[in-house]
Amino acid sequence: MCNEYQLRVRRGDFDWQFSELNVPIHWADAEPNRPLDRPVKPTNRATMIRAIDPADPMAGVEGLEARWWMVPFFHKGPVSAWKAMCTNARLETVDTTAAFREPYKRRRALIPFSSFIEYDEPPGWKKGEPKRRWEINWTPAHERDRVRFFAGLWDTAHPADHDGPLTSFTFVTGPPGPLFSTPQADTGKPLHSRQARVLTLQQGMDWLKLDGGGKALLEDPEPHGDFVLRPRPRELEATD
Repeated sequence: MCNEYQLRVRRGDFDWQFSELNVPIHWADAEPNRPLDRPVKPTNRATMIRAIDPADPMAGVEGLEARWWMVPFFHKGPVSAWKAMCTNARLETVDTTAAFREPYKRRRALIPFSSFIEYDEPPGWKKGEPKRRWEINWTPAHERDRVRFFAGLWDTAHPADHDGPLTSFTFVTGPPGPLFSTPQADTGKPLHSRQARVLTLQQGMDWLKLDGGGKALLEDPEPHGDFVLRPRPRELEATD
């Protein structure tokens, strides 16, 4: 289950990938001023990409900033009253869970990132102590591989305490692949029991096609493989 990630590049450093696939991209808002070393955490606003026409994603996509932690369209109370942890959607039930089934059918998204973070308990760890922080990314084979995409969903709600509509997103997690399920040498435990679904842009465009393979495209936890696990202490991140 991923609850922290990074996008350490500006929009212009990856939007050309869409041009390579002959997919026009339109940015609906200004470039965010978030420091590139500041991680994205739940409830932060972050970059989301969706099809302008969900019936034909190849005709063009729109990029915008949206809230990470999806609030479904049917929630009418205050934002804080939506307590369900909708940062991630389970692959196994993404098409049946009340909060996710309509977005799965109609409102899919791509969430660009350059790495994501997981935690585990180091040897001798005691409750209340900091956990060990790991960064998961990959060795790019070429420039277009610097950014990959979470398979996401989005929705728009009209919460009672929000000025105007609130657009928010989640992304899909499923059973782990080898990197996550193999026991760590020093703890004898796997890194995590869930793994975010990570796609190349080509795979991501297939995910956006509502008449395409859908959740079946996400069964393989590492469809493009070659993930790398590195320590990433908290003190390396920007905080201001």
